[in-house]
Amino acid sequence: MRIRIVLLTMLLTFFLAGCNDNQVNSTESPEDTTHSSTEEENSNVKGNKQIVDSNTDESNEELSSVKSELKISEAEVKLPSAFPEREVKPFIEKNEDNKYTISYSTEAEEVATFSGTQYASKEEAIQTVQDFSNGKKVGPFEEGAVDLGYGITGYGEGATGSQYFSWEEGNWLLSISSLTMDEIDHPEIAKKIVEYLETHMLPAPGEDGIVYINYPQGGDEVSVDVRWQEHNMVYRLQTDRVPLEALEMTASVT
Repeated sequence: MRIRIVLLTMLLTFFLAGCNDNQVNSTESPEDTTHSSTEEENSNVKGNKQIVDSNTDESNEELSSVKSELKISEAEVKLPSAFPEREVKPFIEKNEDNKYTISYSTEAEEVATFSGTQYASKEEAIQTVQDFSNGKKVGPFEEGAVDLGYGITGYGEGATGSQYFSWEEGNWLLSISSLTMDEIDHPEIAKKIVEYLETHMLPAPGEDGIVYINYPQGGDEVSVDVRWQEHNMVYRLQTDRVPLEALEMTASVT
């Protein structure tokens, strides 16, 4: 009888020990799986980053290679380097001794065009920008004044079914126009632009620069025309993208 009790005790001890081992193994297993999964994810992230970096380098090389193909003096060539989409390809539309025009497109659509024109004198270049800016400045006057923040005041007015709004930052005039019936909120757009330009610097014009934002009838589309003068050159960016994307491209011009 005593022998049976001893044997049963030994069997019970072995059984409990086996259960404890299984519990330890089952507890360790998820940790091992999690560790392995994390390593795999990190590997995938690193791999994706390498692909992105490779594509970016390829894109930058393609954009910079355009300079070597232009006839105008390389010292006068400026080009944007940042775009709303990564996969943007440049195409030379005009290549003359005193003017170049580059279009930037994705496979689906044109993103922007950029041009540089060399004039006979600095004065002629300045006059060209001033002629385009003529009539696009509003105010200053107390009625229609709006505080845009950062010490900047904008001015709005309406006439013959259209509304206009403008403000100045340094040598830059920024102007918005649209039809009154479309009820475009010019001050709200202006405030977002002023906020953006606090951290993004536009090229420094020699004398004059203008960002002209026009909303055609309906207000669902927009056209942005940016022009500025440096010495005897006038640079111009045109796009149908929203104003902040237009400014992103303009701020990247070097």
